[in-house]
Amino acid sequence: MRRHDYEKEAALRDRVRAEPARPEFHAELGAWLMRAGRLAQAREAFQTGLAQAARTARLRHLLGLIFAGAGDYDSAERHVARAAEQDPARFEYLRDLGLVQGAAGRTASSVETLRQAMSVGGEAAEGLRWLVCVGERAMAESGVRPERRPPQPPRRAAAIERIVARDPEVAEALVIHRDDLSPEDRETLRAARRALARLAAQHPAYPDLHFGLGLVAEQLGELGRAIEAAEKAIAINPRYAEACLLAVRLYEKSGRPVEAAERCRQAVELRPKWLDAHLRLGHLMREQGRPREAADAYRSALEINGKCDEARRRLEVLEAALVGPPPAAATEGGDS
Repeated sequence: MRRHDYEKEAALRDRVRAEPARPEFHAELGAWLMRAGRLAQAREAFQTGLAQAARTARLRHLLGLIFAGAGDYDSAERHVARAAEQDPARFEYLRDLGLVQGAAGRTASSVETLRQAMSVGGEAAEGLRWLVCVGERAMAESGVRPERRPPQPPRRAAAIERIVARDPEVAEALVIHRDDLSPEDRETLRAARRALARLAAQHPAYPDLHFGLGLVAEQLGELGRAIEAAEKAIAINPRYAEACLLAVRLYEKSGRPVEAAERCRQAVELRPKWLDAHLRLGHLMREQGRPREAADAYRSALEINGKCDEARRRLEVLEAALVGPPPAAATEGGDS
């Protein structure tokens, strides 16, 4: 009989206690307990992880397998379905959800889910083909119609969602800053937006998630959503200068120059050495008919970079306007 490794268990539990928000630590402990045949304690570990961890898809998947092994298919389906919702491109989650549905006698649901698993699983999904055929034959013999579900994201979009969910910074790299987006570009950005929106809902106090969501929504032309995301990032971290400049750009596009100027002043205060912020403030003040404030902004830009032609040219025009035209010369031989 295999000797129980108490040191290994203690080390795994210590990791969970040290960082309870790390789902992989709960999953590793629960999986180790499952392999040791201690299913009740494994179930407890997964349930504790669901209450404490940030990303719970793997925990729900493993917990669902425990319920399935115990014959509680309703609970198993509920947990594995939640895992598949959180990570729709994960083949294992869709496969096991389909198997659980089939074991519960929900043949139509099982066939539809297994089809989805095949669409994302590639070669790994080949073994499911015969299960789908058996399910389809059973439905045909019983006169059951296949389920009609809303169309699932294409495989590529599902993969993008999965990548961004694991590394949110990837979303910023997907923003291409041009107006002529192809259908594939839009599909990619929408997938990134869905992943970021889910993450922001799970971690509402993380300003970077809201900032990334704002960038992606801006590229998609969703200015209202983008402004809301940028403002959330600023509310969480009032010193988030990048989010302030994003808000400036969004407010300008939305025809709201007053709000744009307010956020631009904030960016200048936070990053006084940012040339672009001073230039942007100068443009906003000039467009709002406030030449003196515009001139001050351009002077600040020149203090940062004396070779900035744009700031020098704009300042010269403003100073000439502020001084006014030269007085007219006295007429020679005028009235005495």
